[in-house]
Amino acid sequence: MLPRSSSPAGVRFLASIKQGNSLNSSARASGIHKEVGYRWLRERYLQLRQDGSSPAEVTALLGFTTAKFPAWEAAVAETTGRHHLQANIEDEAIFWEAFDRGQSPSQSALLAGVGRSTAYRWLPERFEMLRSQKVTPKRCQALLRLTDQRCHSFERERLSRLAKERNAAIAAQHAAILSSSRYADQVAASTVSEAQRRRTERDSKYWQLMREGKSNAEACRLLGMHRRTGTALRRANNYQIPSLTPVPAATGRYLQSRERLQIADLLGLGHSMRAVARELGRHASTIKRELDRHRDVEGRYLPRTADHDARAQRARPKTHKLATNPRLRGLVQRKLNRCWSPDEISGWMKKTYPDDQSLRLCPETIYRALLLRESRGLHKRYATKLRTGRRIRKTRWRTRTGQGSRIPNMTMIDQRPAEVETRLEAGHWEGDLVIGVGSVSAMVTLRERKTQYGIIVNLPRDHTAASVNDAIIGAFAKLPPALKRTLTWDQGIEMARHEELTKETGVPVYFAERSSPWQRGANENFNGLVRQYFPKGTNLAVHSAKHVSHVMRELNTRPRKTMAYDTPAARFKAERNAPTAIWG
Repeated sequence: MLPRSSSPAGVRFLASIKQGNSLNSSARASGIHKEVGYRWLRERYLQLRQDGSSPAEVTALLGFTTAKFPAWEAAVAETTGRHHLQANIEDEAIFWEAFDRGQSPSQSALLAGVGRSTAYRWLPERFEMLRSQKVTPKRCQALLRLTDQRCHSFERERLSRLAKERNAAIAAQHAAILSSSRYADQVAASTVSEAQRRRTERDSKYWQLMREGKSNAEACRLLGMHRRTGTALRRANNYQIPSLTPVPAATGRYLQSRERLQIADLLGLGHSMRAVARELGRHASTIKRELDRHRDVEGRYLPRTADHDARAQRARPKTHKLATNPRLRGLVQRKLNRCWSPDEISGWMKKTYPDDQSLRLCPETIYRALLLRESRGLHKRYATKLRTGRRIRKTRWRTRTGQGSRIPNMTMIDQRPAEVETRLEAGHWEGDLVIGVGSVSAMVTLRERKTQYGIIVNLPRDHTAASVNDAIIGAFAKLPPALKRTLTWDQGIEMARHEELTKETGVPVYFAERSSPWQRGANENFNGLVRQYFPKGTNLAVHSAKHVSHVMRELNTRPRKTMAYDTPAARFKAERNAPTAIWG
């Protein structure tokens, strides 16, 4: 008896055809004759055409074309789905019309012109159809006018048939798993053909001659092949002679080629990922990751391609991404020239090019390219564009200088409103001074906690309490009342006249604890950004107001990770234009 197309061999054959393999190779791999393969393809073609698919769609679904398609298409119209010895469908309709009018099965059969045995064969078929439509046995008994004994008999036969089908499905599944193991062994053993083996030996001899110092023309002449063949071999290896390093032995950690063949086979037979994992003795998540990594855009899992890609991905050392992608390297260099941090660059590229995977890299890749001696891809001069300006990595450290001076009537940070910590409300600021060389010049830096918008005011002559107050009053004068609610400062002496500042601006000032910069983290972070443009140990008085405004605009248009890589300027503008931000 010939196997069916629903058998493991049939499923393997049709899956192999869909993957683009020829009919002969698919038939050999499935262990069948090619004429059996043609019969299965015809059966599948007719089934798809009867389901409503067009000829072009059927061709795409099968992944196969043949000169026999016209003959198969002609058979579509002749196919009714009924056996050639079965009674005509019109006679059956007449029978059921008479039966529904109250005639007995014998009388209805007489009117339809069929035998009584045919009529009594149609009754259990109709019972089966009704039960498959979720009709209860009682309702079936009433519709078909069956006795209790006959109704119970029909139901027992139906349940018996379903149990046999379930047992057959379980047996077929078990047979499929056993045959899958044999199939994978067979395919793995026949992976290399005789011609491929000869080509491999020829290539090995060619490279050995090249290692001995022979030229391409001389090596080709000794091996009896055309010179262009040797040139093609060299081009395929980037004109580099492959090393003699042996291929590492397979370990149980990674999936092997045979296992990938078995994964593809079991998936084609309809098994779940967990069933595949149980058969291979692997965890289900291993199979899930394998399929996620190596399925193509059409959702197909090709085991040989997957094995090749996995070996290439495991190869070490890997080529540096920044060294091989000129476009990616150019984008990173341009943003580093603008003093963007690696994290900002990474987040900006992810948001700007969401569909281009070639323009994705993590911040650590940029740091390693800049700060590690053996890394490549970025010139070391770009390390000076980092906030620290270091060319090597250095462990974080902290120093404290002095105890500072006492400020009268301070309101400490623990008395600050609780909504400041939530960052849900705009208008809460943190401030500090950036000191120039000799502690003469300075800059006032203010940063809003919710939008991370920053303000810089240059103090070229001094940074007394009066000068700092004037700078802050001038900065806050341009803001609506809804965007100036609180100000948090450290205990620097420049805030000695904070009460006058509060009286003039209406903004209460809160003071952080001593030696606790993390209580003003937003402003400390902003100071680090400002220092990229105004380094320590330099004279801040030489910078014009126009240049300071340019730097402030640069910083406020840089994307921020904590805001999903939006810019502070955009967030601040939205808050300023909000209905609650009404000018006083």
